[in-house]
This record gives sequence, C-alpha cells and structure tokens, in this order.
Amino acid sequence: MERAWNEIPVRVLDMSTVLKPSDAFALVLEEIEGGHRRLALIIGAVEAQGIRIAQLGYRPPRPFTHELMLDVMKQGGLEPVKGVISAVKSGVYYADLYVQRPDGSVYQVDARSTDVISLSMRAGFPLYVLDEVLEREQLRYISPDGSAYTVPVNMVDLDTLKQEMQAAVDKEDYERASQLRDEIRRREAEEKEGKE
Repeated sequence: MERAWNEIPVRVLDMSTVLKPSDAFALVLEEIEGGHRRLALIIGAVEAQGIRIAQLGYRPPRPFTHELMLDVMKQGGLEPVKGVISAVKSGVYYADLYVQRPDGSVYQVDARSTDVISLSMRAGFPLYVLDEVLEREQLRYISPDGSAYTVPVNMVDLDTLKQEMQAAVDKEDYERASQLRDEIRRREAEEKEGKE
C-alpha cells in the first residue's frame, strides 16, 4: 500500500530510562527520510516491555498478545500493511493500523500507538507519522549528544501537568507555572465542553 503525501516514515530510535512517574518511559521515534525530526511518546512499563521484546527479536515460548494478534491475522488471510500515528490530544497519541484483506482491499483500524509500533517491529510493515503531527510535536532543544531534550506540553497528560505546575511553584518559577496553569485550564475547558 502506498503512503499518502503527508505520511512521514519513522523508526524507533531509542527508549529512555525510567522517568517520573516511575512506570513511564519515553519512546523516541526518528524521521528516516531526509529530515532529522524526532518524536517522543510517553509510554507505560508494560508497553515499553512489549517494544523492548520486539527490539531484541525475542520469540517467547508461548505467544504474547502481539504475536497472537499477528498469528490470528495470518490465519485469517489478513496482512498489516502500515501504521500511521495521526493525532495527539492531551498527551495521548492516536494511530491507525491498515490491514489488507485476502481480496486486496484495505481497511483502517483505530489502535493504540504503542500497539501499532510493536506490531510494526514484529511484522516489518512501515510506520508513519503525519507530517503536521511530527512538525508540531517534534522534540526541541536536543543536546549535542542527544541525551537531553524538551518535550512539547501536548504529549503530557493532565495529572503530570498538575504535578509539574506544583514543582514550578515550589521552585518559584512562576512564569513556567503560569504557562502550565493556562494549559491545564485549556484542557479542563475542552473536557467540560466534550461532556456537555
């Protein structure tokens, strides 16, 4: 299946050491054609373990969930052909898995980004990020050795924003605290509108 003009191919570059909270990791994706943009997804320990297993090429004696899913698709004549990370909202990345039926038609399935990444690493299908998402959410201010960077506020969940705001207040960094407060208010207003 051909990619759309705004789908940028990416690969898994690295996964960070543990962040705060202690069960969170930063999974870094890197643009692989021409550019050097990087995108970090904050993921949980279980998702990190699934991706790490795929990175190592480990085949468990009994199938884990991703191996099971790929085996079921294969037995049903279905083939995953691409994964696309298409949006981010309140720290959650949204993705679609494209699957080809035996008749050649392709359908799109809403999926967690980490599942699409894990499946891509196991099955070898390409992974993309929409250009507008990659441009807006890319890592900024990367240190020369790549070990430190600033993540966009969109990729952090509301609870983490509140913790960071309190930490900024405790450090008397009131400018940062007010920026975080404004983002918290914006998200809470969006949530309220969504419930009405």
